[in-house]
Amino acid sequence: MKDFLFFLPSPQHPRHAKPGLHLRWRIGFLKGLICRPFWYFREQFGGSKIRVGKRFCLMGTLRAQGPGTVIIGDDCIVDDLFTPFTHHPLAKIQIGKNSFINGTRLGCFQKIEIGESCILADARIIDTDFHSLNRNRNTQAARPPVSSPIVIENNVWIAASAAILKGVHIGENSVIGFGSVVTKNIPANQIAAGNPASIIGEVPQ
Repeated sequence: MKDFLFFLPSPQHPRHAKPGLHLRWRIGFLKGLICRPFWYFREQFGGSKIRVGKRFCLMGTLRAQGPGTVIIGDDCIVDDLFTPFTHHPLAKIQIGKNSFINGTRLGCFQKIEIGESCILADARIIDTDFHSLNRNRNTQAARPPVSSPIVIENNVWIAASAAILKGVHIGENSVIGFGSVVTKNIPANQIAAGNPASIIGEVPQ
């Protein structure tokens, strides 16, 4: 739906559902639009492959690195500094529609899959150890670091300073508390917090 005054699409993300000019969103939409050709040309020279959906809004900064693919769905909003780093040509980061990404840092060797309508604060989501655990980790003889895909289902909120580590699966609607370190799966509709994170309650209706 076009806005008669600004000739720009209206925001469809639930955070901007109220009537108004939504100037910050509109500026972010234009910024994302301007960045697309830059991302395309950077990809041609071996940079990250960035795919963004309809009405993508870049209020902050998107700083991708690595040879993998980053896919961001329709009506997503990026605020603050978002750093999706890939560490393998086949690495894939995928974020579902209507998600709000606020300063999140991702490190992906295999796959990080994030569902729709998620809220991601200034957290760390990494599917690899990055370095071998062996004593000879600084030599060429070191074993490859362990990695395992991460799945975060729809409508999950990950609070600031949390860390989601390799192989974790977080069920829909769940909440990860501030500063938590998640090393094991979290079922749907649960609140988890602590280091290591454990379930402390159920998400209210």
